[in-house]
Amino acid sequence: MIQKNKINNNAIIFAMIIAMLICVIVYLLIPKSDVSADIKASIDSLTIENKRLLKSQEHLDSAINIYRFEVNKLDSQIANIDNKTVIINRYYNNIGQQVDKYTPTQIDSFFKKRYNY
Repeated sequence: MIQKNKINNNAIIFAMIIAMLICVIVYLLIPKSDVSADIKASIDSLTIENKRLLKSQEHLDSAINIYRFEVNKLDSQIANIDNKTVIINRYYNNIGQQVDKYTPTQIDSFFKKRYNY
């Protein structure tokens, strides 16, 4: 019985040694990624440039927002002028239609009022 335990123990130890050798061989065969100093310097310079570009982008975004506000303000003023133009056109169109029905004295007072003569 003692010999069976020795054989089992020897087999287990042998299997563990084989497994460790396989792990060491696999570790040695896997290529390691060596990042050279040039690549690190390139990454650092790109990181600095990226930060500078992000700050520049923020500045441009704020300028765009200011211009967008001004454009919206002008658009609302133009829309207001368009509305006033429509109202004025309706007013003078109505007056022009009423003029056809005026008597000579009403026409005279209309022109007097309009052209201040």
